[in-house]
Amino acid sequence: MTQRISLDDLTSDDLDQLYTRAERAEQEAGATATAAAHLTTLVGKRAEKAERSAEKQCRRAKSAETELHVLRSGLRANGADPTQIQNLWAQIRLRNRQWRETKQRAEQAEAAIERVRAILADPLLHTTDPERQGERYLARQIRAALDQAQQPTTTEAGQ
Repeated sequence: MTQRISLDDLTSDDLDQLYTRAERAEQEAGATATAAAHLTTLVGKRAEKAERSAEKQCRRAKSAETELHVLRSGLRANGADPTQIQNLWAQIRLRNRQWRETKQRAEQAEAAIERVRAILADPLLHTTDPERQGERYLARQIRAALDQAQQPTTTEAGQ
């Protein structure tokens, strides 16, 4: 703790130092108050923005719930069962996915057939070269063409 100087012993230098310290303390207090006010403003703005966003989400959710209720009520009024319609929609999505997978497999099979046709059309197949003759050679070539993991080479221009 700082020892107090009696008023009678106070010099002008001591008084100047006290005034200087008081001015610095006032400046620091002012800067702290300004920073606190700025921080409060920022926090307030962010809180307001978050509240607006939350309110917007609540309005959207309420709107969606209302639309769903109206839709279900309309379906029921027309003799339909909303649950049955949801199940039908799920089945349609499943069938569409299965159709896409089957179509992809068919395209891959068509590409493999095209590769086999290319082997059979090869003029070197009918050569007198013993390495290229025989059923074993042909079977190896066809098996390699069928096992080849290649994307279909056909274009969809004809579709």
